[in-house]
Amino acid sequence: MQTMTAAELLAKADQARAAGEVDIMRAAIVSAFEAARSAGDVESMAQAALAMPTSQRFGVHPGQLPALLHEAYQAVDSEPVKCRLAAALARSWVYGGDTSRAAQFAEEAQCLAEQIDTAAAKADALDAALLARWGPDDLSERLSLAAQLDDVAAHLNDPSARMSAHLWRLTTAWESLDVVAIQRQLRALDLVAEETGSAREAFFAVSRKAMHALATFDLAEADALMDQNRILGAELGEPDAQAIEHSLGSMRALVADDLVALAEEAAAYDQFGAAEGIPSIVAEAAVLWLAAGHPDRAAQLVTQLMGMGIAGIAKDVDFLLEVTSIAHVASALGMTDLAREVAGALEPYAGRGVINAGAVTFHGVVDDYIYQARKALGEDEAERWRHAAQISYRRIGATWWERRLGGQWSTKAAARAPRRLQLARSDNGRWSVGDEGSTFTLPDLKGLHYLCHLIERPGTSIDVLTLAAAVAGHSDAIIHEAESGKVADAEAIASYRRRLQDLDVGLDAADDRGDQAAALRLSAERDALLAELRSATGLGGRPRRLGGSSERARVAVRKAVSSALAQIEQNDPAVCRILRNSIHTGTTCRYEPDPDQPVAWVLG
Repeated sequence: MQTMTAAELLAKADQARAAGEVDIMRAAIVSAFEAARSAGDVESMAQAALAMPTSQRFGVHPGQLPALLHEAYQAVDSEPVKCRLAAALARSWVYGGDTSRAAQFAEEAQCLAEQIDTAAAKADALDAALLARWGPDDLSERLSLAAQLDDVAAHLNDPSARMSAHLWRLTTAWESLDVVAIQRQLRALDLVAEETGSAREAFFAVSRKAMHALATFDLAEADALMDQNRILGAELGEPDAQAIEHSLGSMRALVADDLVALAEEAAAYDQFGAAEGIPSIVAEAAVLWLAAGHPDRAAQLVTQLMGMGIAGIAKDVDFLLEVTSIAHVASALGMTDLAREVAGALEPYAGRGVINAGAVTFHGVVDDYIYQARKALGEDEAERWRHAAQISYRRIGATWWERRLGGQWSTKAAARAPRRLQLARSDNGRWSVGDEGSTFTLPDLKGLHYLCHLIERPGTSIDVLTLAAAVAGHSDAIIHEAESGKVADAEAIASYRRRLQDLDVGLDAADDRGDQAAALRLSAERDALLAELRSATGLGGRPRRLGGSSERARVAVRKAVSSALAQIEQNDPAVCRILRNSIHTGTTCRYEPDPDQPVAWVLG
């Protein structure tokens, strides 16, 4: 088979990008680099290297890409190409979460751009410099660099350079809470997309408009823009399309109080943050778990993040997002030591907006999180921070955030947030029980089958013979025939049976409240009814034993359920308490959820 040339492989990469096949695109770019290296073609090596950052996802470890970029950077002699490669190296390291390594290449790109003295080189170098100076302490410099980039790009016919300039001005506007600049840059991005007709420019314009719609609580507009963005991202094969979709989706779930979506996003953030080692994603997972009604998992995550104290958190692009997320969870859960530490770390950044990398989602203002922490600590100055946050939210029209500041959202979420519990049988016959993410296993107890059957039918009364038959895998009719033979006068028997069920429920209730008089009266009626049933003719002339069958089933089910609950209690008393309070057994059995302690069950 003939080996493909670097040019052919780069063409294949372009085709893969157009088809949305990011992994194929990345592999083709690397193969093109290797083919150019083998051929001693430095120019094609540089061309392939410059395409590499376009295949890289933000926040994910860059792997071999910086090494290949650096190889090309050292090999080329052309200053314009070297300038572009230095800027690409800076981007690759920032995307990979290592800003410190990016700084030297961003500075090199700026020096070379001054020597080359072209608008295109300066714009490229300024973009790299902005990425390398994306920490919380660099805002003043970032504002200056963004203004310089805007001036340079305004005279370029390259839509990508102009789009980059508008995105940076938009990012710094959100950080500065400059509502006029936010609106102006959103319109500028729209114009670039309209003038070029480019799907890529439209993708960035639409995603940032969706962010603004969510920040100002316009859910109808946000939903329409998010749908449009999803289609554009899939068409483009944009590496960060999925990340942007999750960012917008999780924020939408948060402001809409969508508990199902919150739990799904929390799990996705938790898994991705742990797999890729991205602290800010883990911090966001903690916020989402808390909102979804899983405070234990939220507390566990922020405790892990603060294991080395505030000094262990890198002051990079996501410093404010990570620390404010920790502040929110710690304050809500009364973790006062953590709340005190993060409040002190946030005060130098008062008056700032909190955004995620790339300004894809708005996460409130720093003053809000200082207020939450100071309030949790019971400090008098908390009100001053609340007032400052309220002014900021009103200025930018962030109505949902202002309502949350007043406690309206958090009260609602806390009242409705379900605890996710698992009661599922695996293929090996053992059961997983408890909170999702921290379950314990139990052997295959019959009582667990009864519990599962009842929980699947909340609020439904099930007579004990039907329950026993269902768990045993038999129909109700088969159980009755085995016990009592051919049924005589089915209508009368059914009437007696319903009354027996009512009497058993009444007896259980009377026993629970200690009402001996009522228990005696109900017991006498039950005995009389059983005597009537025994007078009916059964199989072979023997008396019927319907009452006896029901009683035996009631005892067997109650014992099995009690045994299962005892096993659960040994592992997790809190889960056992939830079940004891909601499962009722007798001649009729029922799962009655407590509305004040909502539970979302994962059954199997």
